[in-house]
Amino acid sequence: MDTATKPTGLKFPDLLVYRGYSAPVRIEGDVFDLEVEGTLPFELNGAYVRNSADPHFPPLLGTDIFLNGDGMLHMLRFDNGRVHLKTRYVRTEKFELENRAGHALFGAYRNPFTDLPEVAGKDGGTANTSVLWHAGKLLALKEASRPVEVDPLTLDTRGVHDFNGALVSQTFTAHPKVDPLTGEVIAFAYNAPGRSSREIEIYWIAPTGEITRTEVFEAPYCSMVHDFHVSRNHIAFTICPMVNDWERVQRGEPFFHWDSTKQTHVAVIPREAGVAAIRWYTCPVVAMQTHTFNAWEETKGGGTVLHLDHFITGSGWLSQFPDLHDPNAKEKPPFAQRWSFDLASSAGTFEIRKLFDHIGEMPVVDPRHLMSRARHFWFGSNNPALGPMLEWGPKGPPFTCLGHFDEAAGKLNFWYAGPDSAPEEPLFVPRSADAAEGDGWLLSVVGRRAQNRTDLVVLDALDIAAGPVATVRMPCRIHEGFHGTWMPQPLPGG
Repeated sequence: MDTATKPTGLKFPDLLVYRGYSAPVRIEGDVFDLEVEGTLPFELNGAYVRNSADPHFPPLLGTDIFLNGDGMLHMLRFDNGRVHLKTRYVRTEKFELENRAGHALFGAYRNPFTDLPEVAGKDGGTANTSVLWHAGKLLALKEASRPVEVDPLTLDTRGVHDFNGALVSQTFTAHPKVDPLTGEVIAFAYNAPGRSSREIEIYWIAPTGEITRTEVFEAPYCSMVHDFHVSRNHIAFTICPMVNDWERVQRGEPFFHWDSTKQTHVAVIPREAGVAAIRWYTCPVVAMQTHTFNAWEETKGGGTVLHLDHFITGSGWLSQFPDLHDPNAKEKPPFAQRWSFDLASSAGTFEIRKLFDHIGEMPVVDPRHLMSRARHFWFGSNNPALGPMLEWGPKGPPFTCLGHFDEAAGKLNFWYAGPDSAPEEPLFVPRSADAAEGDGWLLSVVGRRAQNRTDLVVLDALDIAAGPVATVRMPCRIHEGFHGTWMPQPLPGG
């Protein structure tokens, strides 16, 4: 791109991704002692940190997708009945370079060929998708780049985190899994060299934060691998037809396309034996995994059955990336499914059934029950019986409800957020370390769209239909987010 085409001024284009409740916020600040309606549970002492994609400058190319905004962290710190809000950008190399220039320097999502010449070879990572709290470190994550460490109290950026040089890949998943029994983290990187690749690297990270083991395998084709499963004894990857082709990227086309002519595959890898014992399975339908609930094993008939619980859709994320063959294709809603693999069988197939018959996304279970069978499942959803759908935004239809599925009772319950209100990803916080599964609180940021303002609600996780036990009212809007985590007290230096 000719530098003569560099944008001037700070006017964002009048496009869906920059309009209304989805408009950039761009405010870093602190609000102490937020207003609280109801009674905050005294057990909530810690910090809820969430990540979002909040564009710092108008897009270099005149338009962009929601996924390409700059990482903005929002921390709501609960302290003995008081709640404080802190918002800070993650100071990535991209952010710092553009901040000094006063305008955007990087172009399309994950496409270095559209960047301005002065940033050739620089890191365009945005650190905008999720956060990991592990071994005393808070990491902002984006699957297209390496983790960025931030201070858990101030949210000041400390810099790229490469695990003391042990991180081989140029990328790192936004969905690492923390083993609740051992404290070990299983993580991975796809497009590991930083460009299109079939290579996927797996990382075993000790409770103390060091990478202890790395292994690599090749997928059948280069695709988006946004999330994955880890059970007590296995790791599983779903390879779906959200494909990436570097030649298309060089031509300026979107980084991903949905290719319904390709099959969906699943790799099952024993945690102990590693990729030397990998087994491949073919899905009987074309499917895309959006996000995962959990994975667990069951002893059955003298053998082991591996169960993968997750949301599945029959299309790609068409709100962000096009269909390769049908420009008019419509995005299909995700449903919760259980994929069951009889590991004693030599067949390369598996059983599929709906976990519950209702649309949803952004799933969560009690994190103390990850990698073993869980009874309770929470998720974002819509339920027209409770309230109307909201107008689509730049990442698809907003939620209007949160859902709870009690598998043992076979019951679904919902909490409706109210008119013009959109809850986001739920987060579960146990009442205490030894509380029964599901005994705790469900937290969710809620966009009050008509008021252009944001709340945080606290629900009894086992009785969400009763409504919030407390609502934390923010006097402003914070940007729509993706994923978050809970940091219990005491925090370092807190």
